[in-house]
Amino acid sequence: MFSTGTRTCRRGVMCRRFGVLLLSLTLAVAFFLPTRSEAQGPPLRIAVVNLEYVVAASPAGKSLQQKLETFQTEVRAEVQRRGSAANDVRKQMADGANTLSQDRLAELQQGYEDQQIAIKRYQDDKQREGTKLQEEGLREIERQLQPVFEAITKEEGYDLILNNVTGVVVMAGPRVDITQK
Repeated sequence: MFSTGTRTCRRGVMCRRFGVLLLSLTLAVAFFLPTRSEAQGPPLRIAVVNLEYVVAASPAGKSLQQKLETFQTEVRAEVQRRGSAANDVRKQMADGANTLSQDRLAELQQGYEDQQIAIKRYQDDKQREGTKLQEEGLREIERQLQPVFEAITKEEGYDLILNNVTGVVVMAGPRVDITQK
């Protein structure tokens, strides 16, 4: 059963596979059942490309990967530094459990909890920042690749170029794979 608005199956599970299957079937019908005018014209030329590989192998992709790794390393170091400071407060609480006043212990406990919350916020903020950095980098690579795909489409006479993603492209023979181009 589907609800209106977003497609959901029973129990609220998204029907992404159904959508991909429906898209695949629609594409198959559209390309393998030519209309009268298409039957008279040249056959469709379709190619597939492994964009993940192209992006990873490109200089811009390698640069983006390096930026993301550096970003992650810096974030991990900061989280570790903040975690160490929080652990120092926790150690003070443990060491002074019998000697410190209840007010001082409560103050240390509150400080520890505040540091834990600050660490979590920092991680959440940096997660969003990292995602934004990645998305912006990928958009730039996509912008750089667009003229390349347009040139290949024009030179090779392709009518359609698909990203070779599992679930979308069920099978692609080596003749249609233009990844190395």
